[in-house]
Amino acid sequence: MKRITVFFLLILLMAAEAGAQNVPRKSRPDFIILRSGEAIYADKVQYKSPIFKSNHFLLDDSLKYPIEMVNTYQNQEGYFTRISYGGHKDAFAKRILEGPRISKFYSMRTEYNYSPYGYGYGYGMPFNNRRRIYYFSKDNGPLYELTLNNLEQALADSPSSMTLLKRHKRNKLIYTGMSIVGAGVLTYGILHTGNDARSTPNGFPGVSPTVYAGAGLIALPFVIQLFQKDKLTQAMEVYNYELKQ
Repeated sequence: MKRITVFFLLILLMAAEAGAQNVPRKSRPDFIILRSGEAIYADKVQYKSPIFKSNHFLLDDSLKYPIEMVNTYQNQEGYFTRISYGGHKDAFAKRILEGPRISKFYSMRTEYNYSPYGYGYGYGMPFNNRRRIYYFSKDNGPLYELTLNNLEQALADSPSSMTLLKRHKRNKLIYTGMSIVGAGVLTYGILHTGNDARSTPNGFPGVSPTVYAGAGLIALPFVIQLFQKDKLTQAMEVYNYELKQ
């Protein structure tokens, strides 16, 4: 009787193991897609950048794949797709807006600047700054830089999206004009303040009100855009929303 019981337990264990092996790999949350098009699924995908070794992706703490072999990957940080050649993380853009047709991505770009005044402390040494570069894709196609011209071509079949793009173009012209006028008023105020300084006995006049007015005109467009949703993103969201209707 004991032998029969053990036999049936072994059969149940083998069946459970076989069922676990038959679970589709796509049910696993993370994956990489190689440049060849092959998709490899895993429970964990990590980007590794060791000091004395080449950068690579580590799958489930065991399998290694060179960065150059990978075209797309997804892990706990999000979904990323390649935008340039190379074996570094900045070669990929992260998806921040997923839509049925239009998706938005961004990547970090490092820009280096050099001082023209020779070497020394603070002079001649390169300094860099990192900024976001935004992209979009349509119907899971290639990534394009997120510019007004590119979006006008991609969203041309949506009147509502095109209306938002026209508003963006109009607002941009208005904000540019305000900045130019503000710079002119600010310059006039500075010159007027200098003339007042020469005409007073102590040489320390108050700042001309036109200085504040000019500075306000320059800052106003930035303040407005800070509290106003980007029209380019709105146009993409409307495009996706119309598709769902």
